[in-house]
Amino acid sequence: MNTVIKNRFGTEDIEIKRPDLSKVVVEKEQVFELINLLVDHYDYQTLNAITCADWIEEEHFAISYILTTTDRKHTFMVQTQIGREDAAIDSLTYKFKQAEIMERDLHEMYGIDFPGNSNLIELSLENWIHTPPLRREFDTLEFVKEHLTFREGRDGNMDVKAEMKRLRALKKAAKAAAAEKEKAAQEAAAPKEKTEEKPAKTEKAAVSKKTETEKKPVKGKEEPKDGK
Repeated sequence: MNTVIKNRFGTEDIEIKRPDLSKVVVEKEQVFELINLLVDHYDYQTLNAITCADWIEEEHFAISYILTTTDRKHTFMVQTQIGREDAAIDSLTYKFKQAEIMERDLHEMYGIDFPGNSNLIELSLENWIHTPPLRREFDTLEFVKEHLTFREGRDGNMDVKAEMKRLRALKKAAKAAAAEKEKAAQEAAAPKEKTEEKPAKTEKAAVSKKTETEKKPVKGKEEPKDGK
């Protein structure tokens, strides 16, 4: 199959990620032809997901179609790239009905248009008029400061950035304190071990001295002779 794909689509960009997972990157104009080939001739009958990655530095989105065989033994990721400005790619609903809701999600979160999908309506963002929230130029903290307010009566209201900085500092301090405590414990244990060795040596010396004393005869006292 990989040889067929390489020859037919003129690509060497096929990656075997695992025995059960492969990835191929093709041009936007070839992506649906390749998907048709996988579905019709190689039994990739399940569309698991359509995903998007925002490569803002390279000014494109990477769109991936993840397909799995009927027996669930192999998955193929078909990826293509589209420009970030006026981002659009044809809908896959002609082949998979479930693509409709997947494309709605990407339309809402990245602002991508899918010609052929007539149901690109709100999915989870109600009356959203701002930059699509998963595009990397969207500043979540700035949006919160400008458009959201904390509920009254909550003493825990705080600046998000300041709180994150405070928590990182606390974590760092706790880690340093734990390391210092462990070091102090090791230093305290080292002299104690040496001190415990000394009594053992003293006891041994005392036993030796006692033995030597027992062996020495007592001065001025002789053993009695037999019969006297």
